[in-house]
Parts: sequence; C-alpha cells; structure tokens
Amino acid sequence: MNSTMLDCLIKQVVSKLHEPVVDSESLNQWKTELFTLINSISEFKLSFRSKDTEKSLSLDPDDWRAARYLTHKMLDSSLDYIQYIRNRPIRQWASSDIRTLLEDEPFPEQGQTLASVCDDILEYVIPYARGNAHPRFWAWVVGEGTLSGIIGETIAASLNMNVCDTDHSGAFIEKAVIKWMCQLFNFPKETTRGLLVTGTSMATIISMAVARQRILPNVRQDGMMSGYQLIVYASTETHTCVVKALELLGLGSKALHLISVDESFRINTLELRTAIQNDRSNGLIPFCIVGNAGTVNVGAFDNLSELSSIARAENLWFHIDGALGSFVVLDHERRHLVNGIDQADSLAFDFHKWFHCPHDVGCILIRNGDLLRSTFTLHQSYLNRTIRAFPDDDIWFCDLGPELSRSFRALKVWCTLKEHGTVRLGQKIAENCEQIQYLVSLLDKHSRIIYIFRPILLNIVNFRFEPEEFGKNDQARIDMFNKELVLDIQLSGIAFLSTTRIHDRLYIRMCIVSHRTTVKDLDLFMETLFNFYQEKIKNLSFNRK
Repeated sequence: MNSTMLDCLIKQVVSKLHEPVVDSESLNQWKTELFTLINSISEFKLSFRSKDTEKSLSLDPDDWRAARYLTHKMLDSSLDYIQYIRNRPIRQWASSDIRTLLEDEPFPEQGQTLASVCDDILEYVIPYARGNAHPRFWAWVVGEGTLSGIIGETIAASLNMNVCDTDHSGAFIEKAVIKWMCQLFNFPKETTRGLLVTGTSMATIISMAVARQRILPNVRQDGMMSGYQLIVYASTETHTCVVKALELLGLGSKALHLISVDESFRINTLELRTAIQNDRSNGLIPFCIVGNAGTVNVGAFDNLSELSSIARAENLWFHIDGALGSFVVLDHERRHLVNGIDQADSLAFDFHKWFHCPHDVGCILIRNGDLLRSTFTLHQSYLNRTIRAFPDDDIWFCDLGPELSRSFRALKVWCTLKEHGTVRLGQKIAENCEQIQYLVSLLDKHSRIIYIFRPILLNIVNFRFEPEEFGKNDQARIDMFNKELVLDIQLSGIAFLSTTRIHDRLYIRMCIVSHRTTVKDLDLFMETLFNFYQEKIKNLSFNRK
C-alpha cells in the first residue's frame, strides 16, 4: 500500500479530530468532512490488492474492517433518511440525465470497489426514491416501514435462507406468524395452513388455484381441456388482481361475473343470488365468491357474513380480499366492518400496508390445509426428505405454493409484531381513520366549492373542487382542474395524492396508512391545497379577461 498517501489521510483525520466546533451547523460540517476522510481511507484500502498475496477466491471483502465501516456508513444513511424525512420533499424528481445514467449504465464486466458502489447508492438511488416513507405520502395504499422491519430485512439478507422446507429458524418463525394470524382472524389452527408471499396479488392466485382444485380435482393432470366454464362472483369495486389470477390460471377474464354495488359501494347480494341461479341455468359452473374487506377506491366493506351464508348455501368457495381493511379487526370501533371474516375459505392480506412492514410481504390463509397441499405438492427426487432431518408429518412450504425459492419474509413481520404488538398497531389504524375524519371536518368548511364523496368508513376520502367559476355541466373542465391541482401538489413536494373516478367523475383521493402522519401534516396540506386552488382560480379569471 502507498504508505505516504495513507499517512497523509490519517494526519488529516487526526487534525480534524482536534478542530473546535461552536454550534450545531459547524458540528454537522465537521462530521461530514470527517466521514469523507474516513471514506477515502476505506476506499483506498478496499481498492488495494497486494501483489505478493494470492487474490481471495470468494466474493467476501479482503479487508473486513474497512468493509464494516462502509456497511455502518450505509446503515447510518438509511437511518438518516428515515429520521430526517420531514426535512425533505416527498419526492425529488430525477432529471433525464440521471434517469439515462441509471437505465443505460454499461454492462459491468469488471467490478469496482464497494465504496464506489455505495457512493452511487448515496448519489443516485436514495435521493430519487419513490417517497412513500414520507408522512405526507397519501397516494394509493403503501406502508412506510419500521426500524424493526429494517433490522429484520438486514438479518434475513445476511442469513440468506431459502425457506422452502421446515427444519430451521426461518421456517419456525414463518409458522409462528401464520399461527398468530390464525388467532387474529379466528381461523382454526388445526386445519388452516398458510404462506407468506409477495402480496395479495400472489395470495389471490394461490386462493383461486385452490378453489379451482376443489371443483375440478383432476385439473392438475387434465388442465382446462374439459370445457367447463367456471364462474367467480365479485363486485365492480374488486381489485384487478382477481382478474389477473383468473387469466393466469387459464380460466380467462370472462370467468369473472361482476356484480353491481349499492350506494355504500358494497356488493348487491340480491343481484348476486340471481346471477348464480341464472348462470347455473345457462350451463355455467359457479365456484367462488370474492368478498372485499376494504376496497381500494373508497374503503368499502362487503357484508361478509351474508356472503359467507350465500357461499355455504350454494356450495361455493368464499374468498376475502383483505389487502387493505382486514386489520381493522384490531380497531375496537371499526372491527364490526369485518364481521364474518372468520368464515372465509381463504383470506388474503398484506403486511406491507397497515402493519407497516417493509415491502414486500403478504399472506394467504387457507381454511382447508389439505386442499392447499393437494393443489401444489409435487415431489422431486432431489427434494427427498431424510427422516433424521425432517419429521414424517412436516409439510414443506414449497408444497403449499408455486415457489420453491422463498425468501425469509417472516422475519420482518415477526420483528414488527414483537416490537410494537397488535395493540399499538391497532391504535395506529384507528388514528389514521380519525385523521381522515379531521381532514373531512376541514374540507366541510368549504362545502360551497368542495364536494366530498360519502360514506367515509375507513382511512380514505375522495373529494373534488367544483368552483363556481365553472358551470355545473362543465364536468370535463372540472375534472381537469382537479387533476392539475393534484399534479401541482405532487410537484411541490409537500404532499403526494392520487386521483380516481367515481360515477364517471374525477376525484382527489387521499388514503392515510402512515404511522408518521400528524394533524400538523394535515393542516399544512390544507394550506398548500388552498394556495394552489386560489392561484389557479386567479389565473382562470385572468385568462377570461
């Protein structure tokens, strides 16, 4: 190693250590300069390869001490991102140059130093993140993550376990999480089996596959060559993951019979009963009803108890999409919304929404575990179990789903639950719902120009400005006005909202799933919203002149 250069860097560090600091600003500057010097030393050490020493054959660092420094630096950067997230805009939009640099980077035939890779992360990745960890990110339904989740992800990546079998800590923890969920939703522990998956989309594919297996026991061998047209029933508010699942399973989108909703956006059960009878009369085979526990658009809940009764009477599989709202079971004031959830044959939900776990992790619970196993079990000679290592009655996770390679997703869920507990998580759910009601109270003060879609049951509100400057029949221009208003707010970095369409009208949609959101955030949003509104109205009046 070039000792002269190293000695020079060390002297600069020693000198920096003796520099006085007088206030927080100079302290931060001092820390930045010191970290830069230490980083230079670590990069110098990592890039050095002694000509007299045979190069390591593994991909591990040659200098673990320097590598530890870099790793701790990146962890500190991650924690700084969270701790000081309020001090930055929700999203920094990447320039075309940055986007091109990342998307068109040359194929890396030769490696570079770990320090260089870390520098690229700090310069090009972190600053241009999506922003959904911010307390004023209220678009769609996206969680923020927690510190315990970060720790869980870090340890899971270090252990790098494939949780396809059952005789190790990764499997033990996933089993524990599944048992906890059975207890939470009152599913029978004796018969229920489940999996942690990427999210409700994958969970829906699994549940539809099991429902299909129930009605067509030979489908794994024969496929869909029999010509049977199976039918699934769901409301018009159902998530598109159901359509994708049916398409992937070879049933086709025509297998989904959409049922209208009532004024509260719940499935019309009278129409559902009639549709089942009519389809049977026409030679079709009804096999599944999908109930919604919190729709994406408005947060509506189907009458799950009634749907369960219909499914039992008609001998149909009853699946519940609980991606958004299933966890209101933890909120004492709103748990009645999911009455009947314990009667589902399958329940899909996400931990990366209202449980605040890092993406991605969802769950599927199947009441009839034997049917789940018969849907996916396929033994291969290279996966033979040895009796000494695995108990005879132990079912591998890869026998319960389509994936053989399965990451250790359960650890971040386990960590989050153990740190915060369901009582605290339930309180945050209730808090988000109350925050929406507070926002509604502010919007109601401007009822002359703001229309709010009701009812509001959960953590979602849809509203739209209907300025007096527009005519009542000029709906297209009103839609565009609201859309541009949302874009202005997004670009400001103050808040991030989305839009949706209800009854063919565009609405501004806010959905709070943040454990970091406060009333002050909502007050700031209202101030920003009306500043942009008044500016747009002023420009509108000016243009008319």
